[in-house]
Amino acid sequence: MNSNDLFLNLNFSESQLQAIVKIYEKYFEPKMPKVYDGRGIIALWYPDAKWETGKGDDRNHNHIGIISTECKSDVLWQKFEDLLPHMSRSATITKMPVGQVMHPHVDRKWRPEAIYFPIRGCTDDCISEYYDLPKLDTENSQGKNDFPEPTYVFAVKDKAILTNVHEWHGVKNNSKFERIALGWNMKMDYSFKQCKAVLKDLGYTK
Repeated sequence: MNSNDLFLNLNFSESQLQAIVKIYEKYFEPKMPKVYDGRGIIALWYPDAKWETGKGDDRNHNHIGIISTECKSDVLWQKFEDLLPHMSRSATITKMPVGQVMHPHVDRKWRPEAIYFPIRGCTDDCISEYYDLPKLDTENSQGKNDFPEPTYVFAVKDKAILTNVHEWHGVKNNSKFERIALGWNMKMDYSFKQCKAVLKDLGYTK
C-alpha cells in the first residue's frame, strides 16, 4: 500500500496548531488519567455525549472516556471554520510516558479517520509505524503484542498528520519526553480517500 493511503502531512497554520493545544489544556488535560495503559483516551464534546467504559460503543475494548460538552462552544474552533463541517466532535488522545509503546493495532471499525495534532513532547524520537499484516473482518479493534518490521515510519512532530486508523499501526516513544498527541476525528462516514479529497479542496494538502 502506498504511504499516501496511510498518512499525509497537512499544512495548518501555527495559530491553528496552537488552538488545538489550548483546547486540550483547557478542557481535557485536567481530566486525563495519570497512568498510561497502552491505549488512547476517548474525548467527546458533542451535545448529550455519553461514555461507559467497557459498555455500549466501548464493549470489548475498555477505553477510558472524557466528556467536555462545554468545549464545543469555545471560540478557538472558529480558526477551523472551513473544516468544521467535515469533522466530528470527538478525538482520541495518546499520552505516552518515556519509553512506552502503543502496540500494533487496527482501530475499531466505527472509529472515523483522524487528524493527529502535536500537543506536547512530539519529537522525531516518538515514531508512528505502519505494518503490512492481514486483517480480520470484524467490528472490534485488532491487536498484536510484538512489533513486526514496519513498512512506513513517520513522526507527529511540528505538523498535523491525517492518519488511516483502519490499517495496522503502532507508536514507540523512544524520546526523553512524555508525548501527547490529539487525534481529531473526521466525519464518521468519510473514507480515507474522501478525507484526503476534503483536505486538498480546503488547501491543507497538495
